[in-house]
Amino acid sequence: MKFIKFFVINLLPIVIVMSTIFIASSQSSDQQDISPVLDRVSDESSLRGIAASVKERIDGVADRVIALAINHPSIVLVSFTVMAILIAVLFFRLVHSPDSTVKKVLKSIIYSGIMFMFMATAVFAVKSDSVIEVIRNQLSLDQIRTLLTRIDFTYAGSTVNLQSHGVDGLMEFFLRKGAHFFLFALLGFFVFLALFKLTRRSLSSFIIAMIVVIAYAALDEYRQTFIPSRSGLIEDVILDTAGGLFGATMGWLKKLISRSLR
Repeated sequence: MKFIKFFVINLLPIVIVMSTIFIASSQSSDQQDISPVLDRVSDESSLRGIAASVKERIDGVADRVIALAINHPSIVLVSFTVMAILIAVLFFRLVHSPDSTVKKVLKSIIYSGIMFMFMATAVFAVKSDSVIEVIRNQLSLDQIRTLLTRIDFTYAGSTVNLQSHGVDGLMEFFLRKGAHFFLFALLGFFVFLALFKLTRRSLSSFIIAMIVVIAYAALDEYRQTFIPSRSGLIEDVILDTAGGLFGATMGWLKKLISRSLR
């Protein structure tokens, strides 16, 4: 029973985050297609067919949701209201548990934030082009340009600004980089908590969690060098590591707060 609880609470989130990162980074720059990776992972045509079918269904659902958001914003508002109610139910459910009220309030905020971040970053990683469409329908092109004209820096030896990327390209750049940062933050957070559950040592759990994050980030970038139209960047490894550092630090902070409230 303890192992099942440990697997569901501590290990399953790690598997989900790693799988999300793997799928997102397996897509080519021109089109979201994971077949190049599947060709190297397995020679079974059935596996490729299943993956293509799943991807097609996910894309179809995402496109319908985006179209619904554009054509019926009131429905989106109601959906967010329902989501807020569900989060509130979770919040008060944890508050009324046997533990202290303050502790449960903090845990509720943390868990609700993690849920929201994971849902948002998963959408950004898989359908950033659709997210851009929603943004453009909510803001005028002039408003977007005014915000983006102030951005000008160099990343991986390339200039990142409005002139080099355009409006859509610049928004997609930040969405994808932001998604990577938060996904690796979640990875660092969950790996730290799982290790702390096993060892009860904060420092060693933090160090090992960072080693796992850095190793997975480096392996992820190296794997992208074998994918058409993709390339591995040391800057992306640094960005992913920063995300993992943030997540592991939040996990450590969570444990410190929990101890202080006991």
